[in-house]
Amino acid sequence: MVEIMLEGEVQESWLTGENHQILPTETQKNTCYVNALNTEYDSSEQYGLALARDILDRHSHIQVVNLAIEERPWTRVTTSSGAEHNHVFMKPKDPHKITSKMRVPRSGHAHIASGVDDLCLMKTTQSGFSGFIVDEYTTLQPVGGPGSANPDRIMCTELSANWEYCSGVMPSDGFKVTNAAILQTLLDVWGGDPQQGIYSKSVQQTAYRIATAILDNFPCIDAVTLTTPNIHHYRHELEPFGLENPNIVFQSTDCHTTASGRIITRLSRDQQRARPQSRL
Repeated sequence: MVEIMLEGEVQESWLTGENHQILPTETQKNTCYVNALNTEYDSSEQYGLALARDILDRHSHIQVVNLAIEERPWTRVTTSSGAEHNHVFMKPKDPHKITSKMRVPRSGHAHIASGVDDLCLMKTTQSGFSGFIVDEYTTLQPVGGPGSANPDRIMCTELSANWEYCSGVMPSDGFKVTNAAILQTLLDVWGGDPQQGIYSKSVQQTAYRIATAILDNFPCIDAVTLTTPNIHHYRHELEPFGLENPNIVFQSTDCHTTASGRIITRLSRDQQRARPQSRL
């Protein structure tokens, strides 16, 4: 999906009803298709830059092209022999989405941010949350801290992440390879060692570890933003039926419809040397 927002000398349509400055949305749609055919690209960033420059080249009154591109990956079907099929692909109904956003001005550097949306991640162990403020309205029980009856919890989120490229800097390995490596870094830090894992005291701590690792390992990235809504999993009580449930059956929440908490962490290179910005 491609979303285009144009900036420039377009005010007459609002002020006088004269539409001579308006590039119709139908034309913008067709421009997307033409550039998809005529552009050699292996990433949405390359495609978006070509699309923006085509619009700027052909319409001198447009000064800035803002693009938001959402990619929904398909994968080749693998046969029982292990071979990839020549022409059959598949994707889940609700896959995570690869995103890119860019602001391409007529003069000056393009600003590009890549990322991922709707990536559901879960740690089934090695996570806790304790030491938080307790007042007269607190019902949440600590997990993993001193005096906690629960040594562990499930940590789960539907993560959105974006990483902003340094202004005027193109990744030496290309956007596709660099974005894949950044996503792999995110997953590696989330889980830790595949056998031993890594303990997380909070979603916030894990988000900070991820953002720090991306900035440390990818000098072409200037800032990282992670949005991590909580998807809580509560042990379902089966004792009323004469059954024990030793943390096997859980009931999950929906982060879109329940008050589960939404944590936003943003870390830039400047903030690595100062106080990181966060929101709850």
